Amino acid sequence: MQSYAENLSLVRTDPLNTGAFRRSDDLADRLLRVTQSLQTTLDIPALLEIFYLQSNANVPLDGLEYVNEPLSFDYRIGNRSRHTCTYNLRLGDIDMGGLLFRRRSKFTESETIVLEKLLCCLLYPLRNTLMYRDALELAQKDALTGICNRAALDESLRAEVNLAGRHRTPLSVVVFDIDHFKAINDRYGHSQGDNAIKALVECAQHCARSTDMLFRYGGEEFVMLLRNTTLSGARLLADRIRRKVEKLECLGKRKPITMTVSAGVATLEGGESAQKLFERADAALYAAKNGGRNRVCVDEA
Repeated sequence: MQSYAENLSLVRTDPLNTGAFRRSDDLADRLLRVTQSLQTTLDIPALLEIFYLQSNANVPLDGLEYVNEPLSFDYRIGNRSRHTCTYNLRLGDIDMGGLLFRRRSKFTESETIVLEKLLCCLLYPLRNTLMYRDALELAQKDALTGICNRAALDESLRAEVNLAGRHRTPLSVVVFDIDHFKAINDRYGHSQGDNAIKALVECAQHCARSTDMLFRYGGEEFVMLLRNTTLSGARLLADRIRRKVEKLECLGKRKPITMTVSAGVATLEGGESAQKLFERADAALYAAKNGGRNRVCVDEA
C-alpha cells in the first residue's frame, strides 16, 4: 500500500514497466481538460462515464469499475480484463469507495502515474456528486418514518413505468391508508398517532420484499411500487399487510391502539402513463373505503 497526492491510496496488481508521456506540459493540458469535463455533471454514472472516456484517451483501457459499499453502488463500464489497477479513493477523512481500471495487457509505470494524476482530477467532482446525492436523498425522505416521500414517489414511479415498458415486465401499485385516522389522533393525541404511523410502516416493510418500494404519500396514506409483480401478486401482498395491521397493537399511554387499513391495487397496462396507473390504484382505494374499509379492492382496467 502506498500513499499518493490528495490522500489517494493505491494497490497495484501488476509490476511496473516503461513510460509513455514525455512532455509534462502536454499532460498538464490534458489533465486540465479532464478536470473541466468532470465539472459538467452531478450524476454519478454520467461522471464515471466521462472519467472513463477521458482516461481511455490518455491511457488505453478495456474497462472501469467503481464500488461504494455504504451506498450499495456498483457501476461497471467496458469489459472485465485480466490486468487491473485498484485504487481506494479518499479525500481527507472521507472514504469515497474503490475504483478499478482493467486492461488485457499490463500497465506500465508511466501509465500508472498518469492514472493516479487522472484520479486526482476525479476526487473533488466525485465528492461533490456524492454530497449532492446525499442532499437529494435527504430531501426525498419522510422525517417521521425515514421512508421516501411524495417527491421521491413521483420520480420513482415515472422511472419504474419506463423500465417496465422497455423490458415488458409487470409493475403494480398498492395505495393504502389508515382507516379513521383522525379518530385515532383525536382520542390518543398526535404523538400517539405518529407512533401508529411508524408501526404501520414497520409492518408493511416486514411484509414486503427487498425490491418493493414504500413511500409516504401524505398524512396517513402510503404507496408501494412492486416490480415484476402481477395484479394477483400485488393483491396478495396488500391483503397480507391488511391482515397484519389488523392484528397489530401499538403501545398507547393508557391502552393499546388498534387500527385497520384499506388498500387499492392496480397493474400497469400497455402504453399507460405513470399518472394514470396511480389514479387507478387510488380509485380502487376509495372503492375499498366506500365498501366498508378494512379491505382490498382491485382495479382490473
